Amino acid sequence: MTDLSISRSGYSNRRSPSALLGAVALNASVVAVIIAVPMTFVSPPKTPPLPTHWVYLPKNPPPVDQPETKEKPQPTQRAISDPPPPQPTTTSTPFDQFRAGPEVAPYTPPLIPGTGTVTPPYVPPADPVFVKARQDPRFAAAFHPNYPPSLVRDGLEGDVTVRVTIDPRGRVSAVEMVSATNPVFFEETKRQALRSWRFIAATRDGVAVESVQTMTVHFRLEE
Repeated sequence: MTDLSISRSGYSNRRSPSALLGAVALNASVVAVIIAVPMTFVSPPKTPPLPTHWVYLPKNPPPVDQPETKEKPQPTQRAISDPPPPQPTTTSTPFDQFRAGPEVAPYTPPLIPGTGTVTPPYVPPADPVFVKARQDPRFAAAFHPNYPPSLVRDGLEGDVTVRVTIDPRGRVSAVEMVSATNPVFFEETKRQALRSWRFIAATRDGVAVESVQTMTVHFRLEE
């Protein structure tokens, strides 16, 4: 392997003066040519100004007040309905409330085919019929108590009101004074009622029961 080396001193020894002068002359000629060429400047064409005109705008007119318009009330329509039909009037007598109407059989629904059973509707039992006690006409004379002798001598008359309890046999079991003109009238009436008064006992659904009645006895002197 061979190494090549060039020293700086050997390279400088080979340059000549004539070559250096030729290079300088060439550069000077190039500069002279550039200077000799005239330089021209091209300016862009000027555009004429656009004509302008003044335009006067009219002034805005003052606002005009618009008259207020009031809405007229619309008439309302009312629905006109037919008058109700007159109800039939019925006149009743004091005995109408005691008239028994026809008996109505309880409603029984029809049988439906199938395996189920039909239960009739429940019919509540009727209210028991109560008949109050009344005097037994066979003992009508026994309802007049004796006039107390002391009050006969004094010429006194009066009334006595009693509340009597009547047992199922029609006899008086208790006597209570409500009012009396004289206590002697009450004692005589009580004694007579417990001893001799007889009634047809009150009944409820045909069965004799105990009841209470209020009675008034008048004591009057015969002239």
